Formats: sequence, structure tokens, C-alpha cells
Amino acid sequence: MTPGLGRGVAALLLVVVGGATGCSLAPMTPSAAPLFAQRGTWTNEQGETLSLERFRGTPVVVTAFYTSCTVRCPLTISKLEEVDAAYRKSGRLVPFLLLTIDPHTDTPARLQRFKHAHNLPEQWHFLWGSDADTRGLAHYLHVNPAYDEGHIDHEVRIAVFDADGRWARGFSGWSFDANDAVVP
Repeated sequence: MTPGLGRGVAALLLVVVGGATGCSLAPMTPSAAPLFAQRGTWTNEQGETLSLERFRGTPVVVTAFYTSCTVRCPLTISKLEEVDAAYRKSGRLVPFLLLTIDPHTDTPARLQRFKHAHNLPEQWHFLWGSDADTRGLAHYLHVNPAYDEGHIDHEVRIAVFDADGRWARGFSGWSFDANDAVVP
């Protein structure tokens, strides 16, 4: 495992998105187990293998999405760009992890094409995992994907975790001020 980046940073921001109504701001139920305790091996869009533990000690934005989504996920990407801008305005550049919930279609190569086609920042990492790892992390994050003939319905979730991966606060949907996602 790669040691955590920026251990002096006080919080970890986890953004997990999906479907639901996509519009409400509501509390999420905190998870007892820390994020970094979640098992899984992830491959990024560059074909590199990494674990979530790599990001311990630094803010990180994590999102569940899939590239063929035409409604909810594009809105989520737009909101994430606002969150990224809010972090930059605060003087910080933080990594974003975008977890595909469609590992059969979203290969690392496809994720790389998506990232480049949308001109997304270098510190945004697109993650691919096995079916079991994807289901496990999606369940942990309360994304609850439902697969139906080429469409994936899922919850919109944004959760804030501290630098050790403990849940701090969370939101549902996109109708929140991006500055509220910036953790001191």
C-alpha cells in the first residue's frame, strides 16, 4: 500500500452519488466502519492498481457513477466540478475518486476516454473494481445500485469522512452549496 498523502490535513471528503431524486439535501446515516477498512482492489483509468488506504490523511472526493448514464451522472459531474472549484478557492487541490458502478462496460480504458472527453482534472481518478468489490463499496456508501436492462438506478450520496475515514456528515442530491462540501 502507498502511504497516505498529506497526513497533516484534518479531514477526508467522500462524495458518493447516484440517482434517487437528485435534488434533496438530507442527512445520511453514518457508517460505523471507517472507509479505509473497506476491502477492494481498484484499477484507475491509467491501469494502475491502488487501494483506498492510499488516500488516508488527505481530503478526497469519492463518487459512484457510470459513463453511459445520460441524466443523473452528468449532473453529478457538474456538481463535482463546483466542489473542486470550491476546494481550489480555499487553496487546496484534493484528489477525486470516481467509482464506476458498471464494471462490465466501464473498463479502465473507457474510463480514461471519458475523463479526457470531459476534460476532467488530473487529480480526478476513475476507479474500476470487480463485481464483488464494486457491490461491497456501493453498499457501504448507501448508493444501492439497481441494474435493469442497460440502466442503473442508484442513490445520490455525498458523505464527509475525517482523515481516518470516519463518517463526519453527509448529503443527498445536488442542491447544496459546494462550499459546504469543503472540510476545514
